[in-house]
Amino acid sequence: MVGDLTKASVSLDSFVANCDVLYHCAGEIANTALMHRLHVKGTTSLLAAVHRRIKRTGKPVHWVQLSSTGAYGRQADLAQIDESFDPAPVGEYEVTKTIADELVVALAAIEPLFTFTIVRPTVVIGQSMPNQSFFQLARMVGKGWFFYIGKAASNVSTYVHVNDVVSALVACGNDSRAAGHTFIIANDCAQKDVIDAFARFTGRKKPSLQIPESVLRLLMRIIPSSVRLPLTPQRVDALVKKGGYANRHIREVLGFRFEYPIPESVPDVLRGNVLPGSSD
Repeated sequence: MVGDLTKASVSLDSFVANCDVLYHCAGEIANTALMHRLHVKGTTSLLAAVHRRIKRTGKPVHWVQLSSTGAYGRQADLAQIDESFDPAPVGEYEVTKTIADELVVALAAIEPLFTFTIVRPTVVIGQSMPNQSFFQLARMVGKGWFFYIGKAASNVSTYVHVNDVVSALVACGNDSRAAGHTFIIANDCAQKDVIDAFARFTGRKKPSLQIPESVLRLLMRIIPSSVRLPLTPQRVDALVKKGGYANRHIREVLGFRFEYPIPESVPDVLRGNVLPGSSD
């Protein structure tokens, strides 16, 4: 069945008529004008259809919500985030996805036949994933342009492989122990391990240049705004993370195992993607 969650005129009752587990993975990462309409209003409409289905049939429904660690905002810059942290989203995508999570929890509070699991992955990588930051970083290494910001040994990469995310979603839909939980899906590793894997794949020497973060941020402030830089303040924030995300909760509750370590997954993820400059 094909429909559009952003259109209030579309009836969702037939979509949920025969489901006992619903995976809500709809999301918009680029067009901010659509985010509230899809994440908030679309989720509201879908929840209403599920609630009507429960009232009509008396049968339970388990809802698996694909959310984002963006719900925790920038707290991960300094600490290892786990599910005990309160949401502090920044940005339209993060705020609207967090509101959608709250709507799901609110229905469970008033409808005993409705259960949920919220799944919050970090930056998801895979050959066909729309988020291009992983590939852009690999291109920088392939061109010999990459340098570390701050001390290389202390920076953390917060990626998770798409196959691990899919496995987590399936587990949350099929294991009753997942009901009522929020799970962070993260496979953090040392940034240097990822960069070294890029270098091996592209045939480049492992980068070693390190520029102090304070110096780089000062240069970015004094360079005229008319000069287009390859780094933005937000990108610098991502590259200097010292904290990250804990994945112990889903391991402890469901016995979940992450099967795709990020550095070891680099060749498979990059294979087939064009990396300009990798053979310079």
